Amino acid sequence: MKKSTLFSECAKLLSFAKPYWKYMALAIFSMVLYTSANGIQISLIKPIIDKLLIGGDTNQIAPLPRIDIEHAVDKENSHSPVKQFKKQIFHKFAFIEKIQKRATRSFTSIGIVMAIVAPLIFLSCYFQQYLRNLVMWAVIVDIRNKVCDHLLPQPLSFFENRKSGDLLSRMTNDISVTQSGLTVLFDEIMLQPLKLICGLVLAFYFSWKLSLLTLVAVPVIFIPVLVMGKKIKRHGKGSLRHLSDLTDALREMFAGIRIVKAFKMEAEESREIHDISERFLRKRLKMVKAKAINTSTSEFVYTLGLAVLIILGGYVVVSKKITPGELGGFITAVGFMVITSIKKLAKSYASLQESLAGVNRVFELFTIEPTIKDIPDAVVLKRIEEGISFKDVSFSYNNSKDFILKDINLTIHKGEVLAIVGKSGAGKSTLINLIPRFYDPVKGSVEIDGIDIRKIKHESLLAHIAIVSQQTFLFNRSLRENILYGRKDASIEEIYAAAESANIHEFIMSLPKGYDTVVGELGVKLSGGERQRIAIARAILKNAPLLLLDEATSSLDYESEKLVQDALNNLIVGKTTIIVAHRLSTIQHCDRIIVMKNGHIVETGSHESLMSGEGEYKRVYQLHFDTLQT
Repeated sequence: MKKSTLFSECAKLLSFAKPYWKYMALAIFSMVLYTSANGIQISLIKPIIDKLLIGGDTNQIAPLPRIDIEHAVDKENSHSPVKQFKKQIFHKFAFIEKIQKRATRSFTSIGIVMAIVAPLIFLSCYFQQYLRNLVMWAVIVDIRNKVCDHLLPQPLSFFENRKSGDLLSRMTNDISVTQSGLTVLFDEIMLQPLKLICGLVLAFYFSWKLSLLTLVAVPVIFIPVLVMGKKIKRHGKGSLRHLSDLTDALREMFAGIRIVKAFKMEAEESREIHDISERFLRKRLKMVKAKAINTSTSEFVYTLGLAVLIILGGYVVVSKKITPGELGGFITAVGFMVITSIKKLAKSYASLQESLAGVNRVFELFTIEPTIKDIPDAVVLKRIEEGISFKDVSFSYNNSKDFILKDINLTIHKGEVLAIVGKSGAGKSTLINLIPRFYDPVKGSVEIDGIDIRKIKHESLLAHIAIVSQQTFLFNRSLRENILYGRKDASIEEIYAAAESANIHEFIMSLPKGYDTVVGELGVKLSGGERQRIAIARAILKNAPLLLLDEATSSLDYESEKLVQDALNNLIVGKTTIIVAHRLSTIQHCDRIIVMKNGHIVETGSHESLMSGEGEYKRVYQLHFDTLQT
């Protein structure tokens, strides 16, 4: 992989600003006006100081006793290339000099110029700040949206192999750091070079010799900046990694707070948080140290530079090479524009390196392509006419050699109710997870009406499938919104009908806020049976022709199970249904039952035919009911 550079990383970040290039152009134009207006203000320092030293304010002011630097140098070296060049510039822009003399002939005229410049400064300052912040925040929103859009299509294996806290940290903490980087880019990195150029122009206007001496000091500032920048970025990335661990630990702790309290593990969890926080702090302090050295060096060079300028400036004034006004203007231009801009650029470089650590972590997500996606010529599944077939299907997680499913051959006919039973770890849930393409088989194929589902558009495939699982997930929203998740365009009458079929309508109507009742995080305000019936109502509302039930009643008490089972009986009418069952009493009336063991299908048949033999199903069934009787 090609190593990224500062320029390439900034270019990737700025590429998000392309849709807003018009605003950026206006912002840069406003920055130029703002900088120019500030330059005009500084250029007025020379006539103000000169007139104050004379002590008058008339239109006829005698010139200050001085040696004209242009004529003095011409006498010494009339063929000086610098002097010849300056003469040409003065001749070409003589009209500017005339305007300047007229505008600065008195304190009144200088005040009028400043009054004219004031609204220009106000407008340009306002627009450059507003427009660049508009672009910056729009880019941040776009990056966050793109990260979300890029993550959601990832397969289940992507989320199972990553800490959810790490992904959350990248979308919150790292994007916040990225925002700081954009602030630096759209503020200091764009504005300060303009101020630097303006300051240099003014400095050369006041004294080109002193200006050349100033330029010599510039590398002295940037050498430590470049050295410290790499350290800042490295330590910044490390601190963000520890912050990600902290976010994940906090998320896990709050999600499992009942277990934490039940086992009295508050102190242990607190100790773990303290340890992670300590590692984060140590890494952060290393970055702070590097930034402090960078900033301190800039301040040192800035102060030392001003000291040298004052000493040299005093010498040239005493020797009457320039006027006090020119020296005042030069020191102001260099001190408040040139050196200040360089100092801010140095500080911005450090901040940018810190921010790019977060940018890299965010952009790393964009390099991960979904492993399950539509092929270019994928077809739309309009309806299921025949059924589903598994042909020589084998599967393992993360392409390991430990296969969960081994050479599965199975056909499920349209309208059939098929049950899958077997011990834990037999591969039951994995088998049905291949149908909606949560995973792709390592070997073989899953087909619908003879078409490999990898050749079917994923969106159209999922449109034909409704899923009710053992671990029901409800959003922390209203009951209405959770049921509508099955079909967003459903009417209120259809919602009521789905809830009635799921045996949950009466319960919902008994609540003070009815369907507007918020269920709490993960549906914590509802019982297990109530959550399950809401999930069934959601599936009923979707009205998909293919239904997958993954141990939908395994964790319920008898009364809740009966209500849920009645709801499921309403749900499966007229649908191709695949049931992963833990309680064998719920599947006796299925059209067909398959028995899985160690990733293989070992038996197939109806309940009666399987009980008439002496196979795995009869053994598990008798064991199940012996357990219930005891």
